[in-house]
Amino acid sequence: MSTDQSVLLCDVCQKRHLNKSAEEYCPQCEEALCRECKDHHKLSKLLKSHQTITVDKYNKLPPFIKQISQNCEEHDCFLEFYCKSHDALCCKLCLISGHKECKETIFIEDFLKPLTGHQSAALDNIEKILQDLQNNICSAIKDRHRNLTEIREQKRVIGEQIKEKRKEINTLLDHLEEELLEKVYTLEKKNGLEIEEIITKLEDEKEKLEGIQKDVESVKMFASNLQIFMGTKSFQESISYNKINAQQIYYNGSLNNVTMKCTFNENLDGFIKNIKTFGDVELDKSEKHVSFSWKGDKSAQFFKSEAKSIETINVRLGRRINIDSESISGCVISEAGNMLFLQVYSNRMMKYAPNGKFISESCINPATSSIGYDLAVIDSNTVAVSSGGNNHKQIYLINMNSTNTNQVFQLGDWCYGLSYSNDSFICCTFHNGITIYDRSNSNVRILPNSPKSADHTYVASNANCIFHTNWRDDSVVCYDFSGQVQWKYIDSSLLRKPYGVTLDTNSNIYVAGSDSNNVVVISPDGKQAKELIGASDKLTNPRALFFHKTKHLLLVVDYNNGALVFDVI
Repeated sequence: MSTDQSVLLCDVCQKRHLNKSAEEYCPQCEEALCRECKDHHKLSKLLKSHQTITVDKYNKLPPFIKQISQNCEEHDCFLEFYCKSHDALCCKLCLISGHKECKETIFIEDFLKPLTGHQSAALDNIEKILQDLQNNICSAIKDRHRNLTEIREQKRVIGEQIKEKRKEINTLLDHLEEELLEKVYTLEKKNGLEIEEIITKLEDEKEKLEGIQKDVESVKMFASNLQIFMGTKSFQESISYNKINAQQIYYNGSLNNVTMKCTFNENLDGFIKNIKTFGDVELDKSEKHVSFSWKGDKSAQFFKSEAKSIETINVRLGRRINIDSESISGCVISEAGNMLFLQVYSNRMMKYAPNGKFISESCINPATSSIGYDLAVIDSNTVAVSSGGNNHKQIYLINMNSTNTNQVFQLGDWCYGLSYSNDSFICCTFHNGITIYDRSNSNVRILPNSPKSADHTYVASNANCIFHTNWRDDSVVCYDFSGQVQWKYIDSSLLRKPYGVTLDTNSNIYVAGSDSNNVVVISPDGKQAKELIGASDKLTNPRALFFHKTKHLLLVVDYNNGALVFDVI
């Protein structure tokens, strides 16, 4: 059927090599109809119960709704039932062949309970939940704006508090500085005056000595002997008095050297050395000022099956696949049930039917060789192939039906294990650990906390988490998309050299232990694990894994010994 909304052609006429514009669409037949074919469609006994819609209404449907098939790919019958245990649509033949023991199967028409037009009780409840979500988000936005205003005001108040505290400290330090300077001034003035008084006394004594010296010179030159004799006695008495005065000044400490030295308060030194910050600002995120209200009917949880404990997960061998090649490093199962296998670094992808019969072999890139490491499902028609560590640093998008390469992405690093979630490739690379390549804007970012090199390792993902296996330390690590490690599982007694990894609908993690020769299932929180497949199943050196979430099949590939398909029950 043509997918161009502007020119939707009649599917019936196209089978007759005629191009006519369609006017209506039949969901049951999955065909667009022109005016003539629409009339024939309504007159047919087998088809007259079908409810058609106009092309305009069909074009308003979301793309994912248009892609939902109404018919069973295996039996070509109308899908009328839903199995909650397997989270899968079923036809009446599916119920007989594959869901005999399932207790939670319903007739879809009974569940929908039409109200008016194409609405149903389920959609009515979805609308209620959407309204709840809208109201809650609006409340949250309003609360965040309130909180934003609040913290901006708190920033202003804290700024004022910091300035006030600084002012208090400045005032105290200014006061202490003033006291200390006043003491310096007082001591300098007092001791300066005392020194000046000593200088004055010494100057007086010096002046007296100079007078005596002049008298001695005069007597020596002009006096008689008798006068000299008697004068000498008088000079000795005067000098003796001067000597006593000088010694008194010397011994009473008046000539001691005066120095001033400042010693700071030891607490002030501690203040400088020990206080590294002016203060701190703490955040309190423990309290909510907004509450969410959910009024929607709890029946919206209908499609959510109860998460099984890993202890209740078991497998039953469905079939063995003989692959005419060794060194298989990647595998997937298409919606039609066909299996694709990738031979490592050989530029070869092999396609097998659900019954294990070989269908075809294709080349990933005819222009090169020695490429290919892992496979990841993009949508119902497309699979991605990582190039591995030789030559090209690329991801190839391949049509699972035609096996033609449709698109090539350049990564700039060798890519090994590969997964696809949130419109992004999650790649195990040689130089940059785990790398996330956003298809919408070609943005590439390195996942923080991932190993520096993640060559020859595998990865799986869902909307919230990334699961990485590392054979170097026998670990399985769960990251969120920001790179925060949620948990790390290591138990070398159970799992050694983990390689391939895949997830089921409940995010249980299935890991291939290459050296422990087993498949281990780990709970979503990483706290529980058990061996699911082991030596008793003749498993040797398993590498690649794939879990088909609608068929509940686990595909396990021995690196050099074919593949096994298990029903997960």
